[in-house]
Amino acid sequence: MRRYNVLIADDNKHFLNAFKFLLRESNLEKTDSIFTAADGNEALLSLQVNPIDIAFIDVDLPGMNGVEVTRKATELNRYLTIIAVSFHSEIEFISQMINAGAKNYIVKEEINKNLLNKIFENL
Repeated sequence: MRRYNVLIADDNKHFLNAFKFLLRESNLEKTDSIFTAADGNEALLSLQVNPIDIAFIDVDLPGMNGVEVTRKATELNRYLTIIAVSFHSEIEFISQMINAGAKNYIVKEEINKNLLNKIFENL
């Protein structure tokens, strides 16, 4: 079974830790390393120096927003799977992230073990 290196980029420390815990609990056998970033610049640096397979990127990141991080990340690695995460459910945010290169968009309130399992099944 393939194991994936994951990046979670979010400026909310509590959400970041909870999401990391949920990801480990629901997909322990599918994850190798889980990297975290608290802002857009840190996320982009992590993507440049670590072999990331899938990145969960918040739309509202300080320093460099999620749209810009996604655009630059897909330029660096066109095989990277980016999943946008946000509290925003408006179509404008969704379309910006998808147009920047995100493969999917999930609203933070909807994140659960089943959803994460489906994401990893479709990699």
